[in-house]
Amino acid sequence: MNATIQTNGTLSKALEALRLSTAVLGVLIYVAGFIGNFLSFLLFIQKELRQVSTGLIFLLLNIFSTIHLLSLIVEFLSSIFEFQVLPYDIFRCQFILWLQNTTRTICSFLATTVSIDRFIRSEYPAQSRTWCTTKNVLKLFVIYCLFSMLLYAFFFHPLNVLDSDGHCSYPYDDTFRLIVLNIAPPIRFIIICVIPSILMVGCSSRMLYNIQQAKKRVVHKTTTQNAPIATIGIRIFSQNNRHDENQRKTKTVNRMLVLMVLANIISYIVTQIPFNIYVLYYGYETSNDFTFYALMRAFLLMWSSAYFGIGFYLFCITSSQFRKQFQTIIKKLCICYYPLQRRVNT
Repeated sequence: MNATIQTNGTLSKALEALRLSTAVLGVLIYVAGFIGNFLSFLLFIQKELRQVSTGLIFLLLNIFSTIHLLSLIVEFLSSIFEFQVLPYDIFRCQFILWLQNTTRTICSFLATTVSIDRFIRSEYPAQSRTWCTTKNVLKLFVIYCLFSMLLYAFFFHPLNVLDSDGHCSYPYDDTFRLIVLNIAPPIRFIIICVIPSILMVGCSSRMLYNIQQAKKRVVHKTTTQNAPIATIGIRIFSQNNRHDENQRKTKTVNRMLVLMVLANIISYIVTQIPFNIYVLYYGYETSNDFTFYALMRAFLLMWSSAYFGIGFYLFCITSSQFRKQFQTIIKKLCICYYPLQRRVNT
């Protein structure tokens, strides 16, 4: 009896420690995430970036990452602080769970599309002018939204309701419970973890290989030029100075986008796989300890949500051009703000 009481006491302390650490880390991640997403939005909304297919994908990814963070906060407050935001079945259990899964899947598709976009540009540079366009990105985006919205429509089942403890419950021996716990998690794991990870790693590896090959060709071409050709090139350079400057800017932006893609791939794989594996495991787990499941789910959900708010900080670390672009935007905003403030004061 004493051993059982001691074990229960130890378990309670462990759960309380898990709750406390999740609460502290969650607040930090969500606050930093919203700030970072807002700053990223200021950058990606610029015409120079959103006119490029990769930049537009990052803009859409940024918007839906912010929506996803908002949907996660509702479950975070409920699981950790036991605070119910609009404790109604149709909002908490149906709409929020549908929104969480829909936005997570859309973000997964967009993150994969970024890697495919850069792969096509490096593998098929001529065809990429017609394939990698903003119009095609918007078409794919609409398809992603429709597919994700319909895929998780089962969350609006009328049996998906709150129980007496304030948790979303699924009736036993029912088809809906089978779909939610046993059928949907494996499908979701394949769609937003297995397939995206394979495509991201494959596309990025091939992209890096193509970039290295292109650099070798440029070096070889430069070393084989002779003096007479070089003297003729002076006149050509002087006549096409503006064209060369535009090419230099394009290369700089492309280099920044490549580094951002690589950082995006690594952060996606590290943050998304643990949560989805645990959700997949719980569907076949026989224990009825929902308190431990809710806390562990909240902790891993908090960890996975880091991906949806860490992008700005990763991009700043990996790309010096991203930092320069951001500094330029801040300067522009300050220049526009000061004259407006003077008018208000006068």
